[in-house]
Amino acid sequence: MDTTAVYLRVSTGAQSTDRQRSEIEDFLDGDVFAEAEVYVDVASGASDSRPEFTRLSEDIESGEIDHVVTYEMSRLSRRLTTTADFIDLCVENEVALTTTNDGFPNLTGDGNVGDALIGKLFGWLMEFELQMIRERVQSGVTRAIEAGKWVGRPPYGFTTDNKGYLVIDIEDYLAMQIAVESVLLNPTKSVNSIARTYGVPQSSLDRVYKDEERRELYLSGETDDERLSTALGEAGPVRVN
Repeated sequence: MDTTAVYLRVSTGAQSTDRQRSEIEDFLDGDVFAEAEVYVDVASGASDSRPEFTRLSEDIESGEIDHVVTYEMSRLSRRLTTTADFIDLCVENEVALTTTNDGFPNLTGDGNVGDALIGKLFGWLMEFELQMIRERVQSGVTRAIEAGKWVGRPPYGFTTDNKGYLVIDIEDYLAMQIAVESVLLNPTKSVNSIARTYGVPQSSLDRVYKDEERRELYLSGETDDERLSTALGEAGPVRVN
């Protein structure tokens, strides 16, 4: 009887493999799925340090697996070299490879070199597409920054408007300003107690008072970042001395 391996992967513990498992269970005969060896990793597909992926590879090499089924090729890996090596491993050991949710040209398991070449090409195209997405995202981020917009989480006491431009939240900014001054003037008091007193996050206060550039943003309103300078300038005088 052929031995089927099912490989499932999610990137974080907050994600679930339920959809992948359900799709594969529907694809396979019920008895086949029930007898299948299931390998599950919680790790990035860009990482090769995945214990269950390693175990699957070792089981293929030892002749314990005849057929590998996964949701899509990106579950096996998001790296071209790893994808290509895994395809080679399947071909060399005459192991069939099937995905249920993408256009991967499945390997038949008869050691056909042509299958391997097609599979590698598909893996390359997959990585190329991912790289293009990364470049488009980075290009968009760069354009936004060049336009004076803020990308990512703003410093405490600032927020962004509906167009992505930085604006100051006077109440939170002044609370952080006073909290930083209090930390510097009262070195024996704990940062946590001062944060509670002025209603600011302890982690934010800790980062600000330990970093000279961040301190100056609140203590003197000085910064080399034009986006922050613009937000401060539009708010008018915000110093409380």
